[in-house]
Amino acid sequence: MKILYQSSEEEMILEYLRAEISSERFSDDIQDTMKKLALDEKIISSADLKSDDENRKRRELLGSFRGYGRNQSMFERFPAITDWILCSFSQKDLENIRYIHYSYWSELSGGTHLPVDAAERIRKGICIYGQSNEGFINAAAYIRNGGTFPKMFFLTADFKSFVIVEGHLRMTAYAMAPDYFNDVEVIVGKCDADELSGWM
Repeated sequence: MKILYQSSEEEMILEYLRAEISSERFSDDIQDTMKKLALDEKIISSADLKSDDENRKRRELLGSFRGYGRNQSMFERFPAITDWILCSFSQKDLENIRYIHYSYWSELSGGTHLPVDAAERIRKGICIYGQSNEGFINAAAYIRNGGTFPKMFFLTADFKSFVIVEGHLRMTAYAMAPDYFNDVEVIVGKCDADELSGWM
């Protein structure tokens, strides 16, 4: 893992929204939320991170859609971030990246919370809760064909181990195509170890 430069909460929110709006699973929901808030999709597709007004609207959108900044939904008990860093990850980092403690990801990884273990189980045809693995397989093929994704978002307390906040499917796909997990840029939030453990 290499530290590239100082990132920001605003950049994380933008990349988070870019990932969600392009997701088959979440695209309709986020677009419905944008309509309710009377927001134009351009605040994501043609974003200006220097605009305080746009940044405020994107934060409001992520709050309404995911509970960010409201202590709700997946962001309930979310750790306070003391630093935002853009990092570059490579294949040797795969063993240091973990899923959150959520039943589906726990089962998919065989209890280890490691995407590399989930990838191996997917290759064996193991499906969890009757859910198809096609999304992971298609995403891995997309990576192998030169496809790129919005930046993922991890948390860390020590820059030695990392917990995925946003990007579980993408990280699993990279674990299925490990040769392509090189110089992948990720926004990392630094936080307190106890707070991280309490959120996971």
